[in-house]
Amino acid sequence: MQRATDRHAACQRTATVNMDPFPILRAGAFVTSLAGVVHSSPSITLSPTQYTTTRISFSHVRTRYGPHFERALRMSDGAFHALVVIMRPRLPRRGLAAEVRTALALRCMGGGSYVDMCAAFGVHSASVYRAVWDVVDAVNSAAALALDFQVEDCTRRAAYAARFKAQRNSLFGKVIGALEGSAVQQEQPLATDVTCVADYYSRKGFYALNVQANFDADYKFRWMS
Repeated sequence: MQRATDRHAACQRTATVNMDPFPILRAGAFVTSLAGVVHSSPSITLSPTQYTTTRISFSHVRTRYGPHFERALRMSDGAFHALVVIMRPRLPRRGLAAEVRTALALRCMGGGSYVDMCAAFGVHSASVYRAVWDVVDAVNSAAALALDFQVEDCTRRAAYAARFKAQRNSLFGKVIGALEGSAVQQEQPLATDVTCVADYYSRKGFYALNVQANFDADYKFRWMS
């Protein structure tokens, strides 16, 4: 046992004596030189995905979408500008205009890719996600956008039906709302958090929350579950 210990100690001393320090010194010199180059020319470290954005006005964005504007934002010109009027006092004044910020959020919620939105609006991806949360916060704080279906009020029901009749010129009367549903994808819930995990698995092949909403003839949401 003593011989093995002595042999191991001798090997360590030999390795220490024979270790060439120059590779380490050369590596240190290389790192120092590289740091100097990066400091003097930081642009060489930019990744291919980093680019200089060129922000454009909302009128240019509107022109780019052309006849597809309403499809992209899921609402008409009139409804969009009416929404911006409500949102403007609640959106940040610095940075993107209220119209651009609102359009970014609506396009994102309508299924748009942040890659395409960055190209269309001339903004960075961080601006896209920041706009979404700014608009969500503004919607939640706007009393004019609160859900107020009041289906138990016969006067309100009659007003809803009259508006549908006038807007749609429908043969059907007493239509007080249009119902639509959506499956909001989520992670698989834990068995400790829900009664039955399988209840959250949708027919579309993923776990989701079943959201249903009712809106009036002016496309304003009145009720949601």
